[in-house]
Amino acid sequence: MASSSPSKKYESEGACIFKPELGMHKKVYQRTGPRIAHYFRYVDLTSESRPDFIPEAFPMNFQYDDEHWSPGFLLRAAVRLQHILATFGIREGERTIHSAQPAVCFASFSLADLIAVRDGFRPHNDAATQYALTLPVAVAEKGGIHPVVESNGGQARPEDRAIHESQEHKSEDARLKFKRSRNNDGDREWRWQHAGNYSRRISKIEMDGWEGHTIPGLKLSQKKWSGIGVVVPDMVSARALQYDIISLIDRKIISETQFDHILVCEYLPASIEGLSEDEVRIAFANACYDFKSCLNLSAMTCCISPLDFKARVLQQAALVPNKPNVEEGGCWLWFEDNTHEYVRALVKANLVKVNKHGRYLASLGDVIGQKDLREREKIALKLSGDLQNDFGIRSTYFSVLNSGLFDDIPFFSGEQCGGAYYVADVTADVDLLTTSEQSSLK
Repeated sequence: MASSSPSKKYESEGACIFKPELGMHKKVYQRTGPRIAHYFRYVDLTSESRPDFIPEAFPMNFQYDDEHWSPGFLLRAAVRLQHILATFGIREGERTIHSAQPAVCFASFSLADLIAVRDGFRPHNDAATQYALTLPVAVAEKGGIHPVVESNGGQARPEDRAIHESQEHKSEDARLKFKRSRNNDGDREWRWQHAGNYSRRISKIEMDGWEGHTIPGLKLSQKKWSGIGVVVPDMVSARALQYDIISLIDRKIISETQFDHILVCEYLPASIEGLSEDEVRIAFANACYDFKSCLNLSAMTCCISPLDFKARVLQQAALVPNKPNVEEGGCWLWFEDNTHEYVRALVKANLVKVNKHGRYLASLGDVIGQKDLREREKIALKLSGDLQNDFGIRSTYFSVLNSGLFDDIPFFSGEQCGGAYYVADVTADVDLLTTSEQSSLK
């Protein structure tokens, strides 16, 4: 059901909140202009509708089922890996993309469809789900995503090529009578088509293995796709996607403008029927989660938080006597929340860095680095407890045996930490919400 107060503000507890933005009117018009959406659907890997070629495995922090992939998991995987797989659109064992090259498919974006799916009704476009990535039409066309048309034989192809081919035929019988997909501009299908040698790429993966190779697909981190929108059903999912996007920004894989907004379907109104264009834009804006506000810190926070953390590290180091080193390696404090203002200040001060899997790791300094690895893990746990009590920040230790590099293995960590670091279907993970958000669910 729609929220009775879709524009409700939340106390941030150091995280992002719903709130009006500077230049909101301009941004709203940009966001609610014509968009296309790549909808993520439930995938049954045991069925005849499974993709013809799938990843052999995901990174170790991806939690997924061997037989079923949920749309929530697939959306997060696409964002975290900055990659949408190109496929041949297999349905009941048959290809829906009849060409030598696979594609990434898009559909026209509609708020009415999202509301219908949310409330259990059939949407106008059957492809619609509450999990999607959207692009402005102008950005899509400039980047090589084009509408397709369908021939009388049921085969779809890029619109410009199809029209050209149909005009070349002289006989009426041979002429293809093209129509837009589903005979409705609102249901138009768009495709980004892989331009390389797909068969050769797949053959190399099969021969050489997965190291250094990826399945062909659309790379979301390319600058030409700036202005991406994310669609999720609820705030739990929004928090998880926020973690994913912020981690990419902190790793400098994308800029702050690559992703424009997160649209939360539960905050859309009960209906947009009868609303004016301006009222629809307002409804859209009220349902957008301001996930970037956590990047804005006060000068005082930027100054005090790093000093506080350094003092805590030195204090804990002084309490632990030096013993002969039995185990060597690196040890860090692993923060679960990448939006808390204390953690954000440490990131800005370069005291917290993000490893390749998305862990937020704080260096414990040269003084603690001289102690035995197990002793440093105990110090990290003591720091974790103090920060939990003082600021409500969840963390634990993270260590790598015989290496000072946080991307190496074998690594070890404390229990009960991770949160949105783990890429999974987060629909029921209420722990990702702030205290005030959790209470609003009761």
